[in-house]
Amino acid sequence: MKKLIFLLVLFTSLSHISLHAQCGEIDSQTVVFNQAQLDELASCEIFNGDLMVSSINITNVNALSQLSVVSGNFYLLNTAVTDLSPLASLNSAIQILIQGNTSLTSCCELLQFTDAADLGSIMNVSFSDNGILCDNTESIMLDCLGYIEGCADSTALNFSLTATVDDGTCEYFCPESYNDMQDYTCDSTAYPENCEAVIVNKPSQGAGHFNYPIGLCYDQNPPSSGPHRPMWGRWGEYEYMPPQRYIHNLEHGGITLLYNPCASQEIIDSLRTLACSRPDDDGGPFRWVLTPYVGLETNIAIIAWEWTYVNNCFDALSITDFIDEHYRNAPEDFYYNGSYDTLYLGKCEAYGCNDETALNFISSNLFDDGSCIYPIIDTQIVSFVNGWSLFSTYIEPEYTSMDSVFQPIINQISIVKNNTGVAFLPAWGMDLDIVNGQGYQAKIDGPAVLEILGTQLQPELNPIDLNEGWNIIAYLREQPADCILVFEDITDFVTIVKDGSGNVYFPEWGFSNINQMLAGQGYQVKMSISSTLNYLANDEEY
Repeated sequence: MKKLIFLLVLFTSLSHISLHAQCGEIDSQTVVFNQAQLDELASCEIFNGDLMVSSINITNVNALSQLSVVSGNFYLLNTAVTDLSPLASLNSAIQILIQGNTSLTSCCELLQFTDAADLGSIMNVSFSDNGILCDNTESIMLDCLGYIEGCADSTALNFSLTATVDDGTCEYFCPESYNDMQDYTCDSTAYPENCEAVIVNKPSQGAGHFNYPIGLCYDQNPPSSGPHRPMWGRWGEYEYMPPQRYIHNLEHGGITLLYNPCASQEIIDSLRTLACSRPDDDGGPFRWVLTPYVGLETNIAIIAWEWTYVNNCFDALSITDFIDEHYRNAPEDFYYNGSYDTLYLGKCEAYGCNDETALNFISSNLFDDGSCIYPIIDTQIVSFVNGWSLFSTYIEPEYTSMDSVFQPIINQISIVKNNTGVAFLPAWGMDLDIVNGQGYQAKIDGPAVLEILGTQLQPELNPIDLNEGWNIIAYLREQPADCILVFEDITDFVTIVKDGSGNVYFPEWGFSNINQMLAGQGYQVKMSISSTLNYLANDEEY
């Protein structure tokens, strides 16, 4: 009942959006640095664009008590706020990030944001480093609800020793697996192509993310929801994609078209043609996965989140009606590709090289014909200390997502964030792309060493644009260089340079204890005006 009322309120508010006081600008970010600036938003009910509230001088968010919708991201970072209750009306945003507010003592609204994320009105919710009272979901539940929801079955994968109320989210162990693969070839015959469509709805079996080697299996065949792997697949056709992967694509609003490994080529071609003929909508190109499914008890199954259509013949009309009804009705509405592409064939058009990292890449919409030619792979070793580090790389990775780059040490990663606060949070399924020339902050559990693979950037060919204010930059040279000499051409515009150990370079004071800038390190740079940093080539010296 709580969620039904919440949806009704949300629908009502969005249906009358033109009647509400609006602030901000679409596709822009507003940063609030002080209490007076925040108080100017007191009448705001709908905020367009991103809203970032970040200053230790901000002690309350009372001015946001009317705010219900943020069309972009909402950030509350490193403030002295003690109470989140003024945010009780906020129920719609792309992402809500509450971090570094160590004075918080009242934070029940974090549960509200989590409920909204389950309903899909908020895409992602993340909170961390907010003090002992507001960093643990179970503590918040106990304080705000008087009980702790969770899985109360001690045999389950996600059993919670502290749960006092079972919420139906239990997920169960299966045999360990390192790739979820199985024999997907035809071992029998196809079913007679009789037309009798059946549609089944099965409520969600949860949506937890679990890495190898934890085994994941399902009591529905084929599954339409449930626990799955952290990284979803590229949209398109696969020689085989296991359900542990395609369920994540379903969670992002996509459709999975399954066929029995023994189904006729005509059925497979018809499914592909139907998927490729679907028009774009306001969410971009049609999101689909086509793959055989081992043990499918019909020739065809069309899967959406919590919904399944099965048939033994290809009936374009009934399949189209099913897709129209259930496409993009999922917890998350993400159009972009995941990085998983094992046994990926392509999407829709002709054949050729479809790998963007290849030298002869033509289009990602091609079926791979094995013709891709790859550059020589370069590597860099980056070291991390326990806790917070500033790091960078002079490698352009083959796959730029942080989830791919950090996969060898993924279990040690708490958070990686860029200069604007956008974060890679593995535990929450939030990813972030590495951008050439940028540095990042990372919080690591224990010291770690990471090998980054890809193409080495030539420092002289990759100037770094520095914005007025704070930046985090990469050091793109192989060999160390004197910090003062590196910034010599733009010294007049540099206020301060800091490394991850707290060493600084103050040009105005003529002081520096950074000495050498080092490969693998990131550097915070504060500029009085915008400028550009140009590194010398690796075969030149400062």
